[in-house]
Amino acid sequence: MHLTKFNDDRVIKIAGQFIFAAFLIMIMSSMYGNTIAALTKRGMLPGFKFLSLAAGIDIGEHLISFNNSSSNLRAIVVGLLNTLSISILAIVFSTALGLFIGLCRLSKNWLIKNIALVYIEVIRNIPLLVLLLFWYRAVFMGLPHIKEAITIGKFQTSDGFTGARLFFSNRGMVLAWPTIGTGWSSYIYIIIGAIAISVIFGIYLNYRGKITGRKPMTLVWSFLLFSILCFIGWLLTPEAPLVMEYPQLKGFNTTGGLSISSEWGSLFSGLILYTSAFIAEAIRAGIQGVDKGQVEAARSLGLNSFQTTRLIVLPQALRITIPPLTSIYLGVAKNTSLGVAIGFPDLFSVVGTLINQTGRVLELILVVMVIYLTLSLSTSLIMNIYNRRIQLEEK
Repeated sequence: MHLTKFNDDRVIKIAGQFIFAAFLIMIMSSMYGNTIAALTKRGMLPGFKFLSLAAGIDIGEHLISFNNSSSNLRAIVVGLLNTLSISILAIVFSTALGLFIGLCRLSKNWLIKNIALVYIEVIRNIPLLVLLLFWYRAVFMGLPHIKEAITIGKFQTSDGFTGARLFFSNRGMVLAWPTIGTGWSSYIYIIIGAIAISVIFGIYLNYRGKITGRKPMTLVWSFLLFSILCFIGWLLTPEAPLVMEYPQLKGFNTTGGLSISSEWGSLFSGLILYTSAFIAEAIRAGIQGVDKGQVEAARSLGLNSFQTTRLIVLPQALRITIPPLTSIYLGVAKNTSLGVAIGFPDLFSVVGTLINQTGRVLELILVVMVIYLTLSLSTSLIMNIYNRRIQLEEK
């Protein structure tokens, strides 16, 4: 009776898992004990109190205020925000470019199809680090100095300085950018109202689509309505909600406008080119995975090429492309760490500098690992939720 229980496969599997877990815990405990003992001998007992101390470093690009007297924790937050901002923008723009290249790859036009093929094959087979160094050293650093910067919309200010809509030099790009005006406080309510009306209109379109069986372009029409309402509200607002601020060249520096550094531009453009090539191949595979009979059936119902692609092909191709797209998106945030080679202060670069300043290797490496793990798991969760929503439900 007892021997029968021990010969049960379920009992053996559970016992094996317990033994493996105990063995793993024993190894991890041994490693932890050895690490603590080694650090204690050096007088570096692990702790995170150093995060509240002054960082003593300068970070060239930051979305929040920062100086060398700011804390180490704030420095990490600055690096994280730099990583997040460039990752999100790179994902959005590389997806749009990848979709365009993927559709060109399937074009019946010989020239367009082969240009897309060459683009994909060349970019995918160049290491990202080499691509980033090329953009930084050969492209951005090859631009004129700030005094001879390429200008668009050049003009002379009343105080004798040179202004323009755009300055483009080896330091990066400085362009005119809107700033909050006196009418913004009242205009914000118009934006909130436009958002509410657009959402209600989108819900109505979806409801009508379920009744009629014709899937509407909800996002397109809702965004168009939002834009029209905002434009009308802009005209009705007595004072300007936004005022355009033009950059000015003063000596060897520029003031005003939005400044985009060469490091940011190199990393951003390199990530877009590299990621879009992989996205294009994923989209091409997804579209080719749709049965040709679906296209023929759509044509027989009188749908044109655009309607067939939007209503029939792309929705089915999405179900195939989401898993590979998830893997590609997961790599974007991690690939930003290569920005350290061109001097971009992303999370990895900032933490590396803090390690040299504080000597807290173990703690800071753990912080980086946890942050990157959280970013990856969050991206995977969002994509998995979206993947479940678009999958066909079998009844």
